[in-house]
Amino acid sequence: MVTTRFDKRFLLVALGLLLALIAILPANPTHAQTYRFTLPTYEVEAYIEEDGSVTLIYIMVFENDPSASPIDFVDLALPYANYDLREIVATIDGQPMPEVNNSAYVSGAELALKNLAIQPGASGTVIATVPGVTDILFPYDQGDRENYINFQFTPNYFGSDFDRSQNTEYRMTIILPPAVGAEEGVYYIPRNWPGEDISEASFTQDNRVYYSWFTNNADVHTEYEFGAAFPASAVPAGVIADPGDYEEPGSSSGGGSGIGGFISALLGGLPCIIPILFVIGFGIFARKNQQKSSASRKLQYFPPKLAVDGKGIRRGLTAAEAGILLEEPLDNILTMVLFGLLKKEAIMVVEKEPLTIKPNEPLPEGLYDYETQFIAAFAETDKNKQRRSLQAMLIELVDVVQEKMKGFSPDETKAYYKDIVRRAWLAVEGAETPEIKSAQYDHTLEWTMLDDQFNNRTQQTFINTPVFLPRWWGLYNPGFAAAPATGGSGGLASPVSSVGGGGSSKPSISMPNIPGSDFAASIINGATAFSAGVVGDLTGFTSAVTNRTNPIPISRPTSGSSGFRGGGGGSSCACACACAGCACACAGGGR
Repeated sequence: MVTTRFDKRFLLVALGLLLALIAILPANPTHAQTYRFTLPTYEVEAYIEEDGSVTLIYIMVFENDPSASPIDFVDLALPYANYDLREIVATIDGQPMPEVNNSAYVSGAELALKNLAIQPGASGTVIATVPGVTDILFPYDQGDRENYINFQFTPNYFGSDFDRSQNTEYRMTIILPPAVGAEEGVYYIPRNWPGEDISEASFTQDNRVYYSWFTNNADVHTEYEFGAAFPASAVPAGVIADPGDYEEPGSSSGGGSGIGGFISALLGGLPCIIPILFVIGFGIFARKNQQKSSASRKLQYFPPKLAVDGKGIRRGLTAAEAGILLEEPLDNILTMVLFGLLKKEAIMVVEKEPLTIKPNEPLPEGLYDYETQFIAAFAETDKNKQRRSLQAMLIELVDVVQEKMKGFSPDETKAYYKDIVRRAWLAVEGAETPEIKSAQYDHTLEWTMLDDQFNNRTQQTFINTPVFLPRWWGLYNPGFAAAPATGGSGGLASPVSSVGGGGSSKPSISMPNIPGSDFAASIINGATAFSAGVVGDLTGFTSAVTNRTNPIPISRPTSGSSGFRGGGGGSSCACACACAGCACACAGGGR
């Protein structure tokens, strides 16, 4: 075949275009993958610290589409401001993120999941903490409040080609610096937000003012903008940026993916990046990049109260309700409910790993609502639906406890139930015979579970002693069967039997018994396996509950502080702009 001069020129041009295309493409080939997911839960917290820096915490629950590629990278768009990529801490389902790099798709970080990728049809919880974000506070110029500064923020979002969320439980919370008083803060009406103008305005446990927005009708591919303002005296004067030093861009750019997202992010960010580099280069706004470990998220079920507590002890709570009041870990609460139902002979364990239960028909009368909801949750065959049903059960349980506590003193009531736990263990440990010890442990099992040393004390209590098994033991251990007595304490005695003594004498009862070490191991290991198999990542599981229960009171600022649109410089905060008095995370259309 003869190649003409035209053919050669064509090949050279094509080769040159191909090389140019390869040069501008990101090195990571994952852009060719098919990402398609939803986020049923999305939470962002912005802590404005006393040194003027901001700590961002993202909690993202991903559900990967069964027909999509594994989620092996998560792009986290961050504000056009200063932060240290090396200080970002991220986890996937409680395990450290394998790598955190600069993202080629957004202005921010690339969280590389690698071998911990979320597989098709699976779910995973990604938590990222970004401390020490600076150059993010600007003057407030509404005119009605002198010497105020503002913080405006658009959380990370994903491209609509990737995120298919429609009913995300979305919470955004801004926590003001410690020095801001109760009546000093203001919040902005959020932009594009499908929820209320404000959901909660209250205090954290360490008395910091916060504003929180929540809805279960959001998605994670729309730009939502939030903001708040507070007295400039709450932070050092040197941390407040001057909007006059920044050039406002002519247009905003939405998030994109691939080459388009990369180029739009680059071009959209230039008007902000150039003046920021200029300012930093001359040392006008140079400052220390201090980190604060106190910004770690506190998982608490109840909101801090603004009202004066009631008086007296609220008696009559069940062990599970007392556990909620004492803010025990939620996996402990679920384990208590499980054993409570076993003791009532309402269920039987069909399989321990993964936990599968079967209700006994008919169910005994007098079950609590949370117990019937627990049984209903395990009727779900889909694990994600099962977890959400259990979370809904716990949310309602928190609401019930909160309602029961109205008018009573939380401190006095907590002390009362802690004393019940203490006395329950004393009764078990002080029993004089193995029979009494076993019966007392069975009787107070849910209460002893409220002790944070439950595992150790169970092991120590039954070391070198037989345990006489309760009636429900066979319901808890699939395949358990009593064997004839061997005469030694290490064997099983005869099955439960009663021998009539005639007249008014009471029947004698002989229960099966096993070595105490075996009994303790079965209780402890069963509870641990239940927690791991059903709850999974405890932080993500608990967060989905606290998103709904903490905080509660809607307390809007008064005296003209009900919220304002706009921000510093009188301009709205466009996506690719942290310049005109705002600090938005943008180019959020990454993977």
